[in-house]
Amino acid sequence: MTRVLAVLLVLAALGGWHWWTSERQVHRPPGIVAPDEPVQVDLDPPQTFAANGYTMVKRARFDITARLLRKERYRIDAEAGLAPFDLGVGWGPLSDSEILDQLEFSQMGRFFYWNPKRADFPLSPRMMITHLAQIHVIPASADVAARLSSLRPGQVVSAHGFLVDVRGPGGFAWNTSLRRDDTGGGACEILWAEAIESD
Repeated sequence: MTRVLAVLLVLAALGGWHWWTSERQVHRPPGIVAPDEPVQVDLDPPQTFAANGYTMVKRARFDITARLLRKERYRIDAEAGLAPFDLGVGWGPLSDSEILDQLEFSQMGRFFYWNPKRADFPLSPRMMITHLAQIHVIPASADVAARLSSLRPGQVVSAHGFLVDVRGPGGFAWNTSLRRDDTGGGACEILWAEAIESD
């Protein structure tokens, strides 16, 4: 029984450390902290390269600085070995604590959900859709993977790389969005991330 208790205490301590270093919310005063739109430069023709047993099709150069609203780690779905993290991010008015405090966010099944807490929420659905993104992040290096793991909600995150379509064994196909105004299946960005920075 003593050994079981010791193991449970160690696991609890590790869980607490993980939460403190990579899940704990960074609180910010009201104000827009990520004012700029993402920068996307489409590639014509697309470029291809091989990585991790997949073929990546570069569709666009992509650079974004946004506030991290939620981060979800995936371990068991078909894409988990490729893109272990999804980042739910917001920019412009969706990086302002005064607005964000009036919303609830969740992530499940590779989707990002938002819901106003009040009926008189001040932003239109279109404004929400065009200033939020769910990004499936494929780390291009071990350093980027480590940086992803340590990101905390509330941080301002800059990510640089390429939006990619992915092709793999057995007919695997996963396509990126190239628009900021789409919703539903296929609306998420798939980012081959070459660099990640956070404040």
